[in-house]
Amino acid sequence: MEITNKKENQIQFNAEMSESLANAIRRYVNKIPVLAIDEVEISKNDSPLYDETVAHRLGLVPLKGKTKEATLKLKSKGRGMVYAKDLKGNAEIVYGEIPITFLKKGEEVDITANAKLGIGVDHSKFSPGLMFYRNIVKIDVDKNCPTEVIDRCSKNILKVESGNVVAKNEENCDVCEACTEFCKKKGKDSIKIIPTKELLVTVESFGQLDVKDIFKSSIEILKKDLAEVGKKIK
Repeated sequence: MEITNKKENQIQFNAEMSESLANAIRRYVNKIPVLAIDEVEISKNDSPLYDETVAHRLGLVPLKGKTKEATLKLKSKGRGMVYAKDLKGNAEIVYGEIPITFLKKGEEVDITANAKLGIGVDHSKFSPGLMFYRNIVKIDVDKNCPTEVIDRCSKNILKVESGNVVAKNEENCDVCEACTEFCKKKGKDSIKIIPTKELLVTVESFGQLDVKDIFKSSIEILKKDLAEVGKKIK
């Protein structure tokens, strides 16, 4: 396993694994318990948005918390935008600048929101992030490959060196096959895209959990469920 790119809420790495295993881990990302607002009590809402719309927006605000339940209150009055950071309680707001609604002069909102742990398979608001993957390929380029083909590659993988077309940074290839189709139209089979045993895996976090924790937790929950299946088979 080799990390190829890392950002604050995203990690990308190469790994030699089967697609079936990668897909199982991907699906189990939505079985990781995550804190999210589940019930909303609106005492007052003078804003132009319906109560249901405000409640829906609150439910999608990413939260961090060490408790299984949390209570947050939102009280705001006067002209201006109401943001997620205006929520006060025993849970941390991940992105405070998320807009909730807008108030005019003299208008106000008074809301109590209750959060709980849940999983993404039940509702998307409990999802901690995303995982996706694709095959890493080997690109075989014939020495007679037409140089015009490099303009067909949107990823700038094909280059001309010493008069010949060569492939660089093959892990960036998304297998669009624009290059192979161009060569075939020219009457040549100059480029072959060959799948390898490696996958390029990307894990993104919505902010509630670190990307590494998402990947590890998904594997741990998958192992636990497989162990339960094994016990029942025995």
